[in-house]
Order: sequence, then C-alpha cells, then structure tokens
Amino acid sequence: MHFCTEPEREPRNTDESWDAVFSDAFDSRRPRPDLVVITGDIAHNGTEAEYEKVVEKLSRLPVDAVVCPGNHDRQVPFDAILPRPGISSGRTLRVGSWLFLFADSNADGREQRPDGSLVDREDRTHAHGRFGDAEVSWIAETVERSDADHAFVWTHHPPGAFGFFYKEDHDAEFARLIDVAPKIRGMGAGHTHTNTTLECAGRPVHQCPSLSVNLDLDEYTTLPPGYRTYEFFDDGTVASEAHLVGEEQWPSFSLTEAARRMLRGEISYEEMKAELAVQ
Repeated sequence: MHFCTEPEREPRNTDESWDAVFSDAFDSRRPRPDLVVITGDIAHNGTEAEYEKVVEKLSRLPVDAVVCPGNHDRQVPFDAILPRPGISSGRTLRVGSWLFLFADSNADGREQRPDGSLVDREDRTHAHGRFGDAEVSWIAETVERSDADHAFVWTHHPPGAFGFFYKEDHDAEFARLIDVAPKIRGMGAGHTHTNTTLECAGRPVHQCPSLSVNLDLDEYTTLPPGYRTYEFFDDGTVASEAHLVGEEQWPSFSLTEAARRMLRGEISYEEMKAELAVQ
C-alpha cells in the first residue's frame, strides 16, 4: 500500500490509487470478498502518522482485514496502532477446510536483543526476505497440529522471486517448509510490485500488485496500480487473478537502463541511485 503523509511527493499518489483500487474491488457487479489480506509495506516510512492514516483508509472496507508487516513497516507503531475491530494482525485463521497462516518474512530486518526480543534494524527498509528458523518452525508446527486439509501462507517477501528480489536463503526455507508441511498449497505475497505468479518448491507463489508503482519485468515498463483476488476450493486448489486499474490515469513508461540492471540483479539499489544521480 505504501501509504504516506505526503503522497503527492511520491512517484505515485497512493491516496488516489487507493480510491481507484477500492472502487474496482468493491464494485457491486463483482462478487463481494469475504476477507482482505494486506501483505506488508502498509506504511511507506513506518511512522505513527502513517499508520493512523492507514486506519482511516481501511475504515472504508466493508469486510474484515488481516495485515502482515513488510520491510517498510516498523514493528512498534505497526503493533500499537493497527490492530482494532475489523483490522487484525492475528497469526492464523481457519476458513472451512483451509488454514491461513500470516507469516513474518522480516528476519533479516531485525536483530535480537540480549533478552531475546527483536528490534528493527535501521536498514530494515532495504532488507530482503527471510523467515528465520523460529518462524519456519512455527509455520511447520502450526500446520502439523491443525486438522485442516490444506494450508496457505500469506507473507510479504515471495520466495522464487526474480533478480533484485531473489534471495537463495528464502527459497531454501520455503522448500524446507514444503518438505515437512506438504499441506501448504501455496503463498500470497507482495514486495515485488508485480502481478505475476511464480513457482517455488512446486507451489504457486502469487505476487500482488501495489498501490504504488508496479513493474512489468518482461518489458521493463511500469504498470498501473492493482490488487489480486483469490478463491479457495475444498480440493486444495486456488484460483487467483491480478487486477490492474486506471490504465488511462497511470499510463506505462519505460524504465531507465540503470533500473533495468538493478532489477536483473546486476547492480545494487545504491549503485542504481548513484548512476541516476550522475545522469
């Protein structure tokens, strides 16, 4: 979502894209969803003012929402401000034959205090995804103890991602999870600002488009804002579709060569910024 207090200063005004996405997703001609899941980067800078704004924005939702933290979120204000009636940061949800697990993939953005508690690192925003051993164990044990026929993981960072977003450790974690918890049928994630479905460890990993700038990693162009819908079936299959809105309001444009190289994983984010500054 990347809500911020000065959206007009960002590459895309997420207040405006939220209006467009909300209108499309809850159009009376569409089937009404049962639940909204927001897979991280809810606030752009992780400030208290941004989370207060998030609460106001989400108050429009006619159904309950569950929120997961992303690398742009900050854990203390996230935990203190967001949870309230209609907005949950709960860890599990049973829906019919399905168990939903809302997992935290920000292990690389935190460090452990001597007392065992976790605190955000200053560079959390630029950290890539990883569950960490404790989170992997929690997911596996929770799935094993549940009598649900199927499980689905929601989180921020997708395993199996391309180029800049790829992290070998995260892929290995997910493969290990599928090995010990085969009832996991797939994952819904964010982070990459794309609208594609990947595969990792033989499971689909659905990436949700953002309210902010989205990316076509085949053509290296931008895409308009969007969202993703899911339908879960008793046989363990999942139907999911990405929806992009406002193509006329937010037309596509080509990315710079430096941005392309960064997304392919050839240079770092900092090196891309340095190249663009010279240009």
